[in-house]
Amino acid sequence: MSISKDLVSLIRGRDISRADQHSASLFLLDALATAYAGAATPVGKKLIHWCKADALNSRTQTFLMGSLTHITETDDLHRASVTHPGCVVVPAVLTAAQRTKADGEAVLLATLYGFEAMCRIGRAVGAEHYKLWHNTATCGPFGSAMAVCQLLNLTEEQCVYALGNAGTQSSGLWQFLSSGAMSKHLHAGRASESGLLSAELAQHDFTGAADILEGEQGMFRAMCPDANPESVLANAQLPWELTQTSIKPWPSCRHTHPVIDAAIELQAKLGNAIIEQIDIGVYRAADTICNRKTVDNEYQAKFSLQHCSAMALLNGELNLSSFTDGARENTRELCEKTRIHVSEHVEANYPDSWGVELTLSLSDGKQISASRKDCRGDPELPLNDDEMLSKAKDLMHFGGLSAGAAQDVCDSVLRLAEYRYTVSLMDDFLAHVMNTH
Repeated sequence: MSISKDLVSLIRGRDISRADQHSASLFLLDALATAYAGAATPVGKKLIHWCKADALNSRTQTFLMGSLTHITETDDLHRASVTHPGCVVVPAVLTAAQRTKADGEAVLLATLYGFEAMCRIGRAVGAEHYKLWHNTATCGPFGSAMAVCQLLNLTEEQCVYALGNAGTQSSGLWQFLSSGAMSKHLHAGRASESGLLSAELAQHDFTGAADILEGEQGMFRAMCPDANPESVLANAQLPWELTQTSIKPWPSCRHTHPVIDAAIELQAKLGNAIIEQIDIGVYRAADTICNRKTVDNEYQAKFSLQHCSAMALLNGELNLSSFTDGARENTRELCEKTRIHVSEHVEANYPDSWGVELTLSLSDGKQISASRKDCRGDPELPLNDDEMLSKAKDLMHFGGLSAGAAQDVCDSVLRLAEYRYTVSLMDDFLAHVMNTH
């Protein structure tokens, strides 16, 4: 038995509709736009300067784009696996497409395949894994490897080799969160690069363990105390995992989004009332990762339920400027008034639903409440195409593209299924970031 072999067969045996292709193009656009935005950040510029000092090759550019895509916290999120597939899969796809001169349909197919592999393995690693390991980093190499294998037209045996070597490179620990260090961006870039490398080696019949997941010294045994191996191959008839992935409306950790959504609702009802206390009921993972009353830098603020809810209650919205020194100072008083607890009701629905219960106690003695089972941007409450395009254009504008250039990128991505020539999206991206920043 080999879970990896069965997973390759499962993925390659699935049907793909025009609607699936369209969804893939939107998610590819979301990741690409997020990478443009990441290039304009101080952290992004550090990565670009490093890249300029080194030789730019296929693996370096994949690492760079993957890292940039994960900086602004605007990239997609798959709830059941707690992974961000786009920042890992899309950079590897665009690099391999550049090398193989792939047409648009091949790019979209590879994107679907990469999301599927990463998310299916991610939903099997278990909740205990997520306490120490960053799932995007550990499960990501499987996704980028599977996507590139498709573009390289590898055999099933070679795909299994690639997945084996992707798995042995799985890594990425949460310790960076305590200080707000930059390691999370490294996680995405490395996961994307590792999968690309694994697939390129597999093309030369460089072998990898077929039982990398379930083996006695494999990933599940080493890193996943409560792994559920059966879920990797379960429910093969359900929609593609890409279509079950959430798009972020706000630039912060996805665990903060339900309370942002609920807080925006309550902000419209506050009027002149003064908030005396904020009570937030969450699922356990949100409490573990994002219960952060004091935030010392922008990145910690993006992982703070307290700051994000306070900002939404003050302004009725969050954007890329909601985490600055001034913004953090503005929310300090409300953060002190905030209490976080694990709600049994919300926890019972996780990870299928990432919900919240929010209650505000006001100075006049009244309480107002809002709750969310699902959140704006989830598959149950998706952004429409116009909202997706608006988000992408805003991100690319932040990244330094003109309105016309951003529109051209959107047009190119949304018409990928029609293209029968080399896709130049990676070339265009690299030309912009290397010459602008």
